[in-house]
Amino acid sequence: MEKITINYYLYFLGFLFFAFGTSLLLKRGLLATRFLGLQFIQLGIQLYCSYYIQLPLILDHPNYFRVISPLFYLIGPLSYLFQHFLLYPERKFKTVYFLHFLPFTIHFLEFLPLYLSPEAVKLAEINQVISENTFNTSQSNFGLISMKYHLYFKSISYIAYLALISYELFKYYQSVSKSFLVKNKLIVFWLTGDLFLKIVVLGFHIAFNLIYQDQVQMMARDFLYAGEFAIMALFLFLNPRLLDGPFLKGLVFQHSHREIQEKTEGFKEFGFDNSKINVKNKSILEKLDRYFESEFIFLKPNISLNLVAHSLKIKPRLIRICLQDELDFSFTDYVNSWRIQYAEEQCRDNPRWKSYKIEVIATESGFGTRQSFNAAVKKLKGVSPGQYFAKYMN
Repeated sequence: MEKITINYYLYFLGFLFFAFGTSLLLKRGLLATRFLGLQFIQLGIQLYCSYYIQLPLILDHPNYFRVISPLFYLIGPLSYLFQHFLLYPERKFKTVYFLHFLPFTIHFLEFLPLYLSPEAVKLAEINQVISENTFNTSQSNFGLISMKYHLYFKSISYIAYLALISYELFKYYQSVSKSFLVKNKLIVFWLTGDLFLKIVVLGFHIAFNLIYQDQVQMMARDFLYAGEFAIMALFLFLNPRLLDGPFLKGLVFQHSHREIQEKTEGFKEFGFDNSKINVKNKSILEKLDRYFESEFIFLKPNISLNLVAHSLKIKPRLIRICLQDELDFSFTDYVNSWRIQYAEEQCRDNPRWKSYKIEVIATESGFGTRQSFNAAVKKLKGVSPGQYFAKYMN
C-alpha cells in the first residue's frame, strides 16, 4: 500500500507534465519547442500509466498492460531532435527524420493485437509477468521478440542517442566562437546540464537493474526520469527565452536591426503607417542572419542568392531589396561580411588560425580565391587583409 501511495504522486505529476507538454506543443515558435512538448507528453503518459501497472492495480486495470513499453523508444529520438532543432532553428523537418520513430512504430504494431485482445488474454500475460517476477519476460504470445531482448534494444538505443546528442553538442561548441558561447552561456548551461542529468539517470537506471531483481515493483526509474524533467521544466519556467534558440552573433548586423526598430518607432510617433516595409525587412534580415548563423552557409564558395532564397522560401527579389534598402549591401557584400566576421572570430579565438597565411584564411572562410578575399576586405574594411588581420596574427 505504501508503494501505491508513493506512486500516487507520480500519477498527478503525469497530469502536470502532460498539460505542460501540450502547452509547448501548441506554442508558436521554433520546431524544437514542439519536440520538447512531445517529450513532456510522452513522460506524462508514461507516469500516468505506470501508476496502474503496479501490483495489485494491474490486475484490476489490465488494459494498461504493455502500453508504455513502446514509449521508451521515443525517449532518445525526441531528446535528440529537440536539441538538434534548438541549435539549428532554421533547419526543416525532413521525411528522413521519421526513421527515428521506426523502432517505436514496430514495437507498437507488434503489440497491437494484445491491445485489442479481451481482458482475459491480457490477464494471462500479466500472470506470466508475475510468475517471472519481471516485466521483461522471456516468454509471451505477443511480439516479434521477447521483452527481455527489447530491454537490451531500448538500452542500446538510448545510449546511442546520448552519444549522438553529446557528439552534436561538442561539434556545435567547437564550430562557434568563444564570444558566441559567452553570449549564449545560459543555453549552453541548460543543454550541457540536461545532458549530464541524462547520463546520471542512465547510470542509476543500470545500477538499479543490476541490484534489484524485482522489476515489477521497481519505481526508482520513474522517479529519476521525472526528476530530470522537473528540473528542466523549472529551468525553462525561470528562463522562457531559452526556447527562442541561441542569440545571433550580431557583430555585423545588430546595428542595422536597431536602426530599423528606431525608424519603425519614429513612424509610429508621428502617426505615419509607412513602417510596414521596415518590419518586413527586419523579419527578412533576422531570417537571413539566423540561417547564416546556424548553417554556416557562407563557408560554401558556390553560395548563391537563389540557393538561399529557396532554402528560406523567400523571393530572391525581396532579399535583394531588403539588403539594399536596410544595409546598402548587395547579396555578395552580405555573404562576404559573414566570411570576414568568421575569419576575424577564428583568428581571435582559435590559436590554430593565428599561424595561418592569408591564402589559408581566405579558403577556410569560404572565399574561392585570395583575389576575391583581398577585394572584399578592401571594399568592406578599407584596408588590405594583411593590415586588417595583423592584430590577430602571431
